[in-house]
Amino acid sequence: MASFPGWQPGGVRLVSAQVTIPFGLSAPPFTERCNDDAFFFPGDQYLRALEFMGAVLWTRTQIGVITAEEGCGKSQVIRRFMAALDERVLCAEVHRPDLTAREFLDDVLRQFGVVLDATDRTDRRRLLERLLGHQMGLGRICLVVVEKPQVMDPLVLDEIKALAEIAVGGTRALKLLLLGQPLLNHVVDSRRMGQLMKNGATRFHLPALSEDQVSAYVAHRLRAAAAADPDQLMPYTLMPKVHLYTGGVPAVVNRLCTQALACAAVRGDAAVTMQALDEAIDTVGLQPRGSGAVPAASTEAGAPSILDATLLLATQGTADRDIPLVRSRALIGRSELADVRIDSVFVSRYHALIVREPTHDLLIDLGSTNGVLVNSRRVLRHVLRHRDLVQIGPARVTYLNPAATGVAGPDPGQTIYLARPGLVSPEQPAGATVLAFGRVAGDPPG
Repeated sequence: MASFPGWQPGGVRLVSAQVTIPFGLSAPPFTERCNDDAFFFPGDQYLRALEFMGAVLWTRTQIGVITAEEGCGKSQVIRRFMAALDERVLCAEVHRPDLTAREFLDDVLRQFGVVLDATDRTDRRRLLERLLGHQMGLGRICLVVVEKPQVMDPLVLDEIKALAEIAVGGTRALKLLLLGQPLLNHVVDSRRMGQLMKNGATRFHLPALSEDQVSAYVAHRLRAAAAADPDQLMPYTLMPKVHLYTGGVPAVVNRLCTQALACAAVRGDAAVTMQALDEAIDTVGLQPRGSGAVPAASTEAGAPSILDATLLLATQGTADRDIPLVRSRALIGRSELADVRIDSVFVSRYHALIVREPTHDLLIDLGSTNGVLVNSRRVLRHVLRHRDLVQIGPARVTYLNPAATGVAGPDPGQTIYLARPGLVSPEQPAGATVLAFGRVAGDPPG
């Protein structure tokens, strides 16, 4: 048996730094190996995704939007694409969703070869504009890849839009690839980004693997790890169950198959059996996956789960409605496509989004006309807490989730406080913006 440092199959305790890989494999077959060509699965959707990105880069298209559910391989595809680029392309990849607007610009500049000190007061956007113009003059293409823009600070989205509008001689100077979960479509269709997306943007959705593809994917990974007979080691008869419990999401397939191999090795089996697979499913904690369902979270028996959330919608003239949050995202707006539909002229078609994460629910204003108020304060983004009152036009939406108690207050950088002159709310965090009208006693006139 070959040894490979650091392999830790889920649920199996390491006894030393060196772990012996069973079944004669040369390497762990189901780890993320983005830079290893042998482990890249050439499924039809991945080849089409690469073709789509190439079309964005080498045609007049300026912006490409790629969506996929979490774990479907967006990052692996983009890294394979970027690895094939040559000196004709200057590329920056932004994958941290928690960046501020200035940090975003600094990150792009750094990857383009310009490093600024934190105390440097140079106008970052103007510097990028000059840099893009210079690179165009040299015949180079500048590309910025942004991962998870759907959960980025709205001010970062404004910077992305501003950069995309930079033109030299009537030609846009920057190419953009935006990668995220399907709710990214609502963000790019919002008022904040809508005008930008009308100018030569195309979209591609990367689906999960079908049942047949799961079988081919597992065999491909095992073959890349030097399995003599992949079908004998993990028989194709197991694949319908693997697909049922993973939904065809490659990241979940990797976790389950890693655990199944570990369980078979512990049992002393020569191959993965149905019993080993069932044990792995229980160990990983998987349930049959339905379309759009939020992944199950592990909680103690009887304890409230962050996923057990409900919206209480109250509008004048209609009965109150309970709306359980059962999907990974919830769109609020006037559109017929909205999960929480509010039929009012004071509500935008795509007004706000609730993004469901394993540990919290995030409310995002999609650049609406009249804004979003949480507990009487206007916010652009806000981590929801139990009994938060969200005001959207004439509707009052109460967020009910006893498990959502861990966040102390909204982000002061994204909250607007309306106050009387000279009055500071005791809840107002340091550095928050205060809009006041009138004049404080003692101020000079005018």
